[in-house]
Amino acid sequence: MAEHASIDRRRLLAWAGASAAGIWLPRAAFGQPRFRTDPFALGVASGSPQHDSVVLWTRLVDAKAQSLGNDAIAVRWEVAHDEQFGRIVQSGQVQALPELAHSVHVEVAGLEPDRWYFYRFMAGDATSAVGRTRTFPAPDALVQKLRLAYASCQRWEH
Repeated sequence: MAEHASIDRRRLLAWAGASAAGIWLPRAAFGQPRFRTDPFALGVASGSPQHDSVVLWTRLVDAKAQSLGNDAIAVRWEVAHDEQFGRIVQSGQVQALPELAHSVHVEVAGLEPDRWYFYRFMAGDATSAVGRTRTFPAPDALVQKLRLAYASCQRWEH
C-alpha cells in the first residue's frame, strides 16, 4: 500500500501565509545585487539645505566608474541623529535608474532646523560611507554667523 503524504490544516495555513507574505515584499527583496567592488566609490554628498530638509546624493558605479547595466537598482537610505545609526530619524528606498546613470537624489523633509544629521546609502550587500549634513536655522531664528561652502562638478580639476 502506497503511503500518501497528508497535509494537515496547520501546515496548509503556514504555506498559504508564507506565499501571501511573498506577494507584499518589495521587488528589491527578491533580487538584491551583489557587487564585486564598492558601488559607492564616487562617495556621497548633500546639499540644498532648508530649515526642515536636505537633498542627499550618490551614484552607483563599477570599479572603472562605468555604468552598471540597464536595470534599475534599489537603493535604501537612512538619516540618523548619531553616526552609529542607533537613532534613525528617517529611512526609505529609491530606484537608481540607468537613464540617470544610476544616480540617486533623495529629498529628505521633516527634519529639525539647525541640526547635524548623518546619512548613508545601501544597495544589495554594499553600504556607502557615512555623510554628515546640516539643516538651516529656522526662518525666524537669530543667527550670529553664517558659513557657506560651494562645490561644482563643472570644473572639478580646479
